[in-house]
Amino acid sequence: MQTVLALLSDNEFHSGEALGAAMGVTRAAVWKKLKKLESIGVTVHSVKGRGYRLPSPLELLSEEALRQHGVPDDVVVQLAFETESTNGDAKQYIADGRPLPVLFSVERQTKGKGRRGRQWESGVAKNITFSFAWRFDNGPSVVEGLSLAVGVAVARVLKKVGIPNPGLKWPNDVQIEGQKICGILLEMVADQDVCHVIIGIGLNVEMDVTVMTQVDQPWTDLASRLKTRPSRNLILAELAKELVRLCELFEEGHGMKHFQHHWQAYDVLFNQPVTVSTVSQQRHGIARGIDENGALLLEEKGELVALHGGEISVRRS
Repeated sequence: MQTVLALLSDNEFHSGEALGAAMGVTRAAVWKKLKKLESIGVTVHSVKGRGYRLPSPLELLSEEALRQHGVPDDVVVQLAFETESTNGDAKQYIADGRPLPVLFSVERQTKGKGRRGRQWESGVAKNITFSFAWRFDNGPSVVEGLSLAVGVAVARVLKKVGIPNPGLKWPNDVQIEGQKICGILLEMVADQDVCHVIIGIGLNVEMDVTVMTQVDQPWTDLASRLKTRPSRNLILAELAKELVRLCELFEEGHGMKHFQHHWQAYDVLFNQPVTVSTVSQQRHGIARGIDENGALLLEEKGELVALHGGEISVRRS
């Protein structure tokens, strides 16, 4: 499917005969591939006498483009058309003992996970879904607060591509004016002093409304916020470079304490009344930022309480 999608990515008409010749298959086989694309949510326009085309140009991910945008040579790049979960692929890669750091990204993820077990919707070749894995040799303690720092990295990239006001909602939702644009999910594989961290990120670049019908919270995307649709390769490269710098700082011992004031500059809940919900209880208070370990500081009945991550949901009261 990736081959026919690449041929159609220019938004021009292509006859079934031309597509078949380019792929070395029959016109009947081309038709089947186009139907398969439609079955996974890709709209293909068909006009008799002219052929097939996509409703708008499409940019597929490319290792060459990522390298041109500055992804370091020592970051292994693994691109594919489709997978169940890039985090799952990264786990298997680590289990196989292969070299790190590594970047996995796909055009379509079929079983992506968000925080608290939610499904992460990403569509086909429109958004950015990737996992970045890094090996920390100084044990799990050095990565405390890493997920919050990743939010800072994403916010920086959003500012770089033209979003003036990205916000962070504890622990690691990235928002624009109260609407979620990015999800972050970290998974850890620890073995004594060695700790492998998989950073999974899903960023809405150009969302299809039909894909988002099951999403139960306000959302947005870059295409609706910017005058021109940004390059997916450029954004992914910028994110990868930010994550390399971030992981190097944590590895050197400059952890969440280094990012605390950066995070609070984007904090959308600061000094706001909030409700903090866990499986067993609800708490009410005023959000007072985070401490140097990344815990949420909640002022509750005049006392400051530090709340750590896990199965916690925070909303404005």
